[in-house]
Amino acid sequence: MMSQLELKDQKGSKLSILQTLRVHGSMSRIDLTRLTGLSRATISISIAELIECNLVGETDNRMSTKGRPATALELVPNSRVIIGADLDNKTWTLGAFDLLGNVVKTMKIPVYTFEPEETFKALAKEIASFVAGLDKAPIPLLGLGVPGLVDADHRTIRSAADLEWNQVDVASIMESEIGWPTVVVNRHRARGLTECRYGAGVSFDNMIYIGVGMGIAAGLYINRQLLSGSLGGAGEIGHTTIEPSGPLCPCGNNGCLQMLSAGPAIEQEFRKLVRASEHEIVYPYQNVDLQFLKVHDVCAAAEDHDELAIQVITKAGSYLGIAMANLLNTFNPEAIILGGTIPSASSLFVDIATKVMRQRAMRPLSADTIVRTSVFKDIGGALGAANFAFDKNMSIGIFN
Repeated sequence: MMSQLELKDQKGSKLSILQTLRVHGSMSRIDLTRLTGLSRATISISIAELIECNLVGETDNRMSTKGRPATALELVPNSRVIIGADLDNKTWTLGAFDLLGNVVKTMKIPVYTFEPEETFKALAKEIASFVAGLDKAPIPLLGLGVPGLVDADHRTIRSAADLEWNQVDVASIMESEIGWPTVVVNRHRARGLTECRYGAGVSFDNMIYIGVGMGIAAGLYINRQLLSGSLGGAGEIGHTTIEPSGPLCPCGNNGCLQMLSAGPAIEQEFRKLVRASEHEIVYPYQNVDLQFLKVHDVCAAAEDHDELAIQVITKAGSYLGIAMANLLNTFNPEAIILGGTIPSASSLFVDIATKVMRQRAMRPLSADTIVRTSVFKDIGGALGAANFAFDKNMSIGIFN
């Protein structure tokens, strides 16, 4: 009979194998031994038990090796279900996923308040019926992608200035409402984790995701894991200084990146140029009050070759390119993935940012750095949040 210590070690070995397959994908037993540091005997015993639990399977595909062909191991689709949600533009996107990132079910939940506690209770009210509609019970764990700066414990929104939220104990609210452990992560970093593991960054071990919308934030991924930083703020590039004499940011600094490249900056610059110009606008909203013009209108106008819109998008993309060059010189990633509403809507914005990045970064570093746009759209934040929560709490319900 195994001692408690032996049982704990065995469970830890199985969790290590599961996490390695989740993060790195299908691989041979030899590669698992190398990446986990476990012995071949431990790998063999643990794999047999994981196969018995229907968590891991052997593929018919034989992986090429110098010696005898090695059968690849991979996670079994739909073996377990994890839950995540993402808040964006006063709408929750709630999703259920398997451990391979496949979407099981999704749901949109509108929010009719700016009050933080009610915003999270609106989500909580729908979770029970959402879960009841699944074919199998999910692991009782919730991951949330949220706006703003999240603390290092991934429980509290320290600040979300755009919403005027401060010190919102999200995890306590949700745990009181639904009874599940809850893990909170910035929504852009959650979306980046999805791109890292399942999307545009799946081929890279070290990458940076930059989300550009009404604000700007980044996620740094080292060995396919999110780097949070000592206080949970790694990746807050929206508040890096790009133009010291630039516009005043709500954070109190001048010339922050988000005041130069994010949606509100683009909208404001375009309105200013339109008022100062007799130029006829190409986009189909010539007679609309300028106050109603939104960033997607400016992006569409630029894609339709409007000269003023091109000027605005070029300027905003150039500032982002400077920030990308700084990140590239500092972290030397394999790739930078651009996501959010603006990169998705404007190929010009992406092209300019990439061009300026290559001009300003060290050439030996920038030459091989790949820039791509995100693959996942609305569901990316919920999927990333679910994965991040599971990373932090893999032992919850996994062997039940």
